[in-house]
Amino acid sequence: MFYRENGQFKSTYRADQQIFPILQDRIAILALLAVAFVVVPLTMSDYWVRAIFTPFLILSMA
Repeated sequence: MFYRENGQFKSTYRADQQIFPILQDRIAILALLAVAFVVVPLTMSDYWVRAIFTPFLILSMA
């Protein structure tokens, strides 16, 4: 692990039952989603979309 969970206490049941209860997890997921939905589409060339990404997506769903 890159971080420790100690010291991050939850005071309510709702806070304890979150999908990502630790702040570092939420930040990492938000950063990953930002890269997936913003950086990748802006930097992907037409070759990558048509020749590599689309067939990979289709074959991975099969």
